[in-house]
Amino acid sequence: MAWFTVRKDAVAFTSGTPTAYASSEHGTRGFCARCGSQLTFSSSRFPDDIDVTTASLNDPERVPPRDHTFTNSCLSWAKWEDGLPRFAEAREE
Repeated sequence: MAWFTVRKDAVAFTSGTPTAYASSEHGTRGFCARCGSQLTFSSSRFPDDIDVTTASLNDPERVPPRDHTFTNSCLSWAKWEDGLPRFAEAREE
């Protein structure tokens, strides 16, 4: 799943508010209560940031990837041949 990270104060929902689900001791996922689509992920480890699912945008082409993170857990058949930086875990700050 493609995500991008922004500051929480840079995100605005144009219709409704995501339903929250505490998926771990530090993480909360936001999803559409009507269709179930995952929309966001936020972590208490990074309280000012929020990850947004790229495909949930009206125009996902506006946010192309800059890197690949958590590649240590990708499926064996996933091949990243686009030349973007790869990080086994979280991207380096």
